[in-house]
This record gives sequence, C-alpha cells and structure tokens, in this order.
Amino acid sequence: MSFPHIFQLADRGGSSAFRAFSAGPRSSILMVTPSLSLSKLIAMMAPAVRIVEVGPRDGLQNIRDTIPTSTKLELIQRLHQTGLQTIELTSVVSPKAIPQLADCREVLSNTDTKALLDDSQLRLPVLVPNVKGLEIAKQHGVREIAVFISATEGFSKANINCTVAQAIERSTQLASLAKASHIAVRGYVSCIFADPFDGPTPLPAVLRCVRALLDAGCYEVSLGDTLGTGSPANVRELISYLISNDIPVDKLAGHFHDTYGQAVANVWEAFNNGIRVFDSSVAGLGGCPFAPGAKGNVASEDLVYMFHNAGISTGVDLSKLVETGHWVCKKLGKSNSSRAGTALATKSPAKPKASQLSWSLLNETKGLQLFRSGVNLKIVLNRPKNGNTLTTTMISDLTTAISNASADSLVSRIVITAKGKFFCTGMDLGKGSTAVGEDSSNAQFTRLTNLFEVIDQCPKVTIAAVNGPAFGGGVGLALVCDLRVFTQAANLTLSEVKLGLCPATISKYVIRELGVAFAREVMLSARVITPVELKRLGIVAEITANEELERSVDSLLVKLKAASSDASRMSKELVRLAWAHGGKEKQASGIKALFGEMMRPDADGAYGVREFQAKRKVDWDVYVERKVKL
Repeated sequence: MSFPHIFQLADRGGSSAFRAFSAGPRSSILMVTPSLSLSKLIAMMAPAVRIVEVGPRDGLQNIRDTIPTSTKLELIQRLHQTGLQTIELTSVVSPKAIPQLADCREVLSNTDTKALLDDSQLRLPVLVPNVKGLEIAKQHGVREIAVFISATEGFSKANINCTVAQAIERSTQLASLAKASHIAVRGYVSCIFADPFDGPTPLPAVLRCVRALLDAGCYEVSLGDTLGTGSPANVRELISYLISNDIPVDKLAGHFHDTYGQAVANVWEAFNNGIRVFDSSVAGLGGCPFAPGAKGNVASEDLVYMFHNAGISTGVDLSKLVETGHWVCKKLGKSNSSRAGTALATKSPAKPKASQLSWSLLNETKGLQLFRSGVNLKIVLNRPKNGNTLTTTMISDLTTAISNASADSLVSRIVITAKGKFFCTGMDLGKGSTAVGEDSSNAQFTRLTNLFEVIDQCPKVTIAAVNGPAFGGGVGLALVCDLRVFTQAANLTLSEVKLGLCPATISKYVIRELGVAFAREVMLSARVITPVELKRLGIVAEITANEELERSVDSLLVKLKAASSDASRMSKELVRLAWAHGGKEKQASGIKALFGEMMRPDADGAYGVREFQAKRKVDWDVYVERKVKL
C-alpha cells in the first residue's frame, strides 16, 4: 500500500459510517425463535469477511501508461457486479503527483459512478491527502474518504513529504472536517513491518498511528504491509500487541502485499487472530514503487477462493471476479498475478467471442433490418448517422414487422436493437420531418400510439437490446418491451420538457415500468437514467460490456428455450390483467380463463408436465418448430 507523493493536492469525503456484520470471536447471545430454520441459523452463525477492493485506486496508480477513463469506469462496474460491497474508487490528487489518477473528477462525476455513490448499501471510499481534495470529494457526493499515515519517518518523508507527527495532524484535521459533513472516514497505516529507508518498524510506532486514527474518528484502520516483507509470525505478534494495548480487533483491517509470497498466509493468520476485513486488488494489481520486485496487493481472487473453500462467506461471486481479473489484465496488457484467478480462468470453458446463434438477413428497408435465427426475430434500427430517429417510414415498417411476427406461429421471441452509438433518439425532429406545430400532428400521434400498442400487445416475448443512449420515443421502445439488456454505455433520458414537449404517447409504459414517483422525477428533471439505477430497480435484466451485447442477447435467447412460448404469452397476459384491472372482475375472469386454457389436454402444459414426469428437459424452440410442421 503506497501513496507516492500525493500530498500535493487531495482531500475528499465519504459517507456516514455503518459497519458490516463481522464474524469475530463471538461473545454475544444469539436469540433463536421457533420460526428460525436450521439452515438460516447455520447461515447466521457462519463466519464472514468483508473484502475491500482497492484495484481501481491502489492497483492502478503506479502504472505508467495512461489507462483510459472508460476502462477504469468499466472496471468499477464489473467489480460491483461481482457482489463486492466496498470498492475504493480513486484518489482526489494532483495530476502532477499521480498522473494515472488525473481523471479522478471524471471518474466521480460519471453518471454510473454517481448511481453507485447514491446506494447506501455500498462503501465507496476515496483516498484524500488534504483539505482541497476533501472539498472536491464533497462536491461529487462522496460519502466515505480514506486518510493515511506511515508508521515510519523515512517512508513518510519520501511518500508524502512530511513527518509522522505532521501526517497525524493532517489526518486528524481531515477526519474532523469529514465527520462534520457526515462523511465516514477510513484510516490507513503503511509500513507496519518495515520501511525501505529505516528498516524494521517498531511495534509502538504502529500503535501510535492506529490509536491516533481511531481517536480522530476513523471507523476502521487498515494495517498495510507496504513492502510485503511480513510473515504470519509478524502478523500474529503485531495483532496481539495492538489488542494488549486496548485496540479493538474489530476496528482493524489487513492490507498485505505479496512481494515475498506471504500475503495469503498473512491474511489467514490475521483472520485467525480476529480480523474480519481485508484489502485486496483484482488480479493482484498494484505494488509499491519503493519496493523493487514487489508483486503488488494480494489478489482478490486468491482471498475469495481461500475463504470460500474454508466455508467463510465473502458475498462475492468468484466466477465473475475471475472474469474481471482476466478482462482487466487483457485491457492493461499485464500478466495476471492471481494464482487462483489464473487457474480458474484456464479451467473455465472459453466463451464464444462472436454470436452464439446463426442469424440470417430476412429483409432490409430504409432504416430497418430484419434477421431470423430459428424462432427468434431480430429487428435492427439502422439509421446510425441520424441517431436512429423514428421517421414516418420507420414507424410504419416497425409496426408492420411486429404485427407480422405476432401472427407468425414460428416466432417465439422478438429482439429490438440498433446500430451505431445510439439506440434511438426518438421522434425525428429535423426540419421537414417533424409534425410539431403542424396539422399532421394527429396522424403522427396515431402512428406512434399504434406502434407502442402493437409491441405492448404482442403475444411474443419482446427484448430490447439497448446498445447506447435512448431519448424520448427511444425510451418508450426500451420500456414497452418485456425484457431489457443494456450495455454499460446505454442510458435513458426523457428530455421532452427541455423542448417544451411531454412524453405523451410513451407515458403509459414509462409510468408502468418505472413507477409513478420515479417516472415523475425523471420526466420533470430530464436527467439521465443510468443502467445501474435501472438494474437496481429490476427494470434491466442484464448490463453487459459494449462489445458483448450481441453475445449476451444470444445467451438470453438460449436460456429462454426453457420457457414455453404459449406459457410466456399467458404469463404476459397475467401481468397485463394485474396492471390494467387489478382487483377487478375483469382480472378475476381473465385469470380463470387462462387457468382453463393451460389445463387443456392439447396445451403446452400437458406436454411439459409429461416430459417433467419422464425427467426430460424440454427445448421449447424445437417443440414449436415440430408442432408447426405437424
């Protein structure tokens, strides 16, 4: 753990502290109620650790080649999708001090990052070295900061250009200002075992810094083996010493580097001595510039693998973490330092880079392309230079395509996607194209209403594969569909109010999918709605990398082979009845009719139940094709 010369600028805030449940030595009484199942009881008593992912900051800061901001943002999102609840985002620092983190403001102001910062269930600390950095962090809505101290004089002077006493004074000031703004503060103590200039670190020096940070109001202090020279014996000795001097073990975290290959062993020893929070970096990225040959932080994959095999919960999806480590190493052109990550990536079956399904072009009109793969139809908006705006011709052709597919017994699912940077920027407002202020507005209203109604009433499963930003009517196209897959570059914006308009024809679907309160807020503010927000609300089924949208959609279509097209149609009707007639006689009679339909001897249900009883899986796509041929 190192912070090379970053004292020249930063200081930035975090959020009000909450401590995740940690399974330390138990002295508390567990109240068991009669309704508490054995499985739940075991789950509650199972030990757990919290992983603090430091890759986006500590893992990247010493890499010389400039890393695109987009790569950093995607790394953060991928890490979040693994289930990690604590991710150190960046450091608000002078570009001269750490050029790699010069884009800290861009990272923090990104809409997807802001959506994460708004999530009270996440801890997203930002490292800050001074008051200026704290103010910048506060401006970007950061709810938690990290401050740091070196336990030794030599490293403190080389790293942050001040004495240990001065570092304590500065960190105390930062913590006080942050707490006054309801920002949580996490502390770091580096060089806990050795200093590259001063040699071995005395135990009292570490105690001094830990105590100072806790007294300053840090909810937790991370002990950093910056040079990676420590061994399990050193870990045991230090923790025992701190505990004997009244430092609560549940206020401590471990941050170990792997220079001498001891990091995983040190984590395990720290765990056995009561520590339940550990810093790590995906793929083992990072390293101290003052420690030649340093291998970087302990790899997150190695920790998760070790703890999971010991029956200790981390809340992290190891397979997704391994994928992320493999992805970021490929992006950075670096080898993967995670032993577990490398081994598991080798064992995992290679995912096809291209589409999993074979698509054939059926038809192409001015603005649309239609593709077919078995019982799947794909409609592609094809006016990328114009943002895929909906012209009169496109609206008509799209309506016709959906109507024809709805009547086609050989179509089970319909995908709507687009080419280019945008998914769909809504109604064509170009000169000579728009009906705004013209007598033809009634005709345009009818065309748009018919389009969305045809999609909404379609008996097939409809999927919006949103490749980029959507505005106005494009938002309607995305939300009227049954399922949605977004790329990380995609988002929704109801921008009508900025033009003196309102989202009239799509409002029914916007409000139904987003809910009244949220729909009102985004309509009135005309702000960008990020994929992360939509995923959290259950509106988006999956967020995928920009280049993997086609593969992700194909994977979804393959999964949907397990669902009967007829049963899917009936399920859609149940949802429609609840939305339009909830609690009324029409809903009750509709449910009864659907129940009778599904129980008919010639219905899909009869076949599906027979196959289930015979312990055979049903490929409903094959069933549809065979049934139609008969």
